[in-house]
Amino acid sequence: MKKRLKTDKGFAYIDAVVLIIITMLVLSLVIGILPVFIQWQNLDYMTHEVVKEAEIVGNIGPKVLERYEEVRSDTGLDPKSISFDGTETIGGTQNIQMNDTIRVTLTSDYKWFSGFLGKGITTEITTTATGRSGVYHK
Repeated sequence: MKKRLKTDKGFAYIDAVVLIIITMLVLSLVIGILPVFIQWQNLDYMTHEVVKEAEIVGNIGPKVLERYEEVRSDTGLDPKSISFDGTETIGGTQNIQMNDTIRVTLTSDYKWFSGFLGKGITTEITTTATGRSGVYHK
């Protein structure tokens, strides 16, 4: 009887099945989480492109918003808000004096696990980029 209990025939199959199940669970978790990092990277790219345009133009007017629309169509993202809070403009205009701070914040929503949990869990992704104006306004 003791000899029969000590034999481990068939346990390799059980170990392999458990290993495959754990591998599939980890893989499905990675597949579920990876897209949020891709969306964050695209949103960060958009933010830096808008700051770069504002640095070159020296204001936060129509040219900057036009560039924002171009990048938005390129990346396929539709951020819910763009903000220039913290940007120092010349009183009453959208111009930014040379070497003044430009701060752009983009906010977007991401739905986690929308396939598994019905509507999914909505999370807000926010990226911020800063720069300095390169245009002198008289």
